[in-house]
Amino acid sequence: MGSPKNLRSQGNGKTWMKCAVIVSLLILPAWTGSGALAQVSVPKDIEAPVGNAVDTRQATQETREKWDAQRQALAEEYDRLKEENEQLAFANANLTQKRGDLEKSIQDLTREKEEAQRIRTELAPFLKELLNRLKSLVTSDIPFLSRERNDRLARLEVILDDPDITIAEKYRKMMEALFVEAEYGNTVEVYREKIVVDGAEVLADIFRMGRVALFFLALDRENAGIFDVAANQWHTLDKTRVPAIEAVVEMAAKHRPMEVVALPLGAIAPEGEDQK
Repeated sequence: MGSPKNLRSQGNGKTWMKCAVIVSLLILPAWTGSGALAQVSVPKDIEAPVGNAVDTRQATQETREKWDAQRQALAEEYDRLKEENEQLAFANANLTQKRGDLEKSIQDLTREKEEAQRIRTELAPFLKELLNRLKSLVTSDIPFLSRERNDRLARLEVILDDPDITIAEKYRKMMEALFVEAEYGNTVEVYREKIVVDGAEVLADIFRMGRVALFFLALDRENAGIFDVAANQWHTLDKTRVPAIEAVVEMAAKHRPMEVVALPLGAIAPEGEDQK
């Protein structure tokens, strides 16, 4: 076995050999002439480097274990962040698509708003013009349901002048009025009203045949007549016309079945008057 000096020179970088030397020195028996076990003394220049090597080994092992734990924690953190990044990338792609859709919707809404504003600007005077035409129609038309029709036009005018009512609602009300007026040309009805016949006020049943003609039938069923559009007044017809007019009044009121009835239409002249 070499000297301690040689052991130190050979032990550079070989810690395990230093540990072996110490163990050997501690357990090596030294027998004296009397056979007694002699105390083994380890030189300090061997003990100190070996102790330092052991401490270094332990410190290195602890540092390695700490680094392993940190590496494991960092690996787990990396995996977590990688998964989170993938989720965020997916969410970002979805949000990007939604952003594109929203931008397109905003553009469409902007165009619709501009178009609605243009229509509103053009539609308001158009509705006013339609109202004036309806007023002229009611004024020049045969005089049926005058109060009802004029009240409807008055309400419509208030609606058109109200700034708090939307243009869509104004348009809807105008279409309703136009529809009602158009339906008058395709329907017949009977209603009761006071009219002036030959200068006298008479309460009579009025039979409206579309927009073609108006007939009246006195409540006592003794007299009947027609509205003269040319003269803009009511004329009494010959009593021979009473049964026919009474028949159409009852049919319009659904008091008798429908049948063909001859009625005087066209230009009206007082009946019984001599033709010259």
